[in-house]
Amino acid sequence: MKASRKKGKMVKRSIPWALHMAIVRLQGTEELEYEEACARAAMLIEEGGERFKEKVKAEASRQYKSRFLGEMNKAKNTWIQKGYTSGHKDGMDQGSNLARDRFQISYPCATCGTDIVLRPDGEATKSAVEHLKSEGWRHTECSKA
Repeated sequence: MKASRKKGKMVKRSIPWALHMAIVRLQGTEELEYEEACARAAMLIEEGGERFKEKVKAEASRQYKSRFLGEMNKAKNTWIQKGYTSGHKDGMDQGSNLARDRFQISYPCATCGTDIVLRPDGEATKSAVEHLKSEGWRHTECSKA
């Protein structure tokens, strides 16, 4: 057991061997008395504790930022994908509507009046083509010849 001072009093305490050896090394390297070496060791421990706290805070901040940025990237990629999908769908819809408006051929039903759309491989289309042929329809340029 070693004796030490606490607020002007001497108290007997048992200390771990590693701490005792660290105090002895401080005495040797810095040429200190035992009490001075103990005080210096206490100061170094407190400083180390503060540095340790700072390192823990820095690591926690780094991990938080890393996790936060990871989540932000996931969200950004989701937004990009949703925007792409939405834009693609909107573009397809607009293109389909434009093509339908420009190229779709329809005629009203003789019974109910709703539109019948001519399909390229449909019977009504084949019949219309046969009718146009029988009527002698041709290109405008061919009519001039």
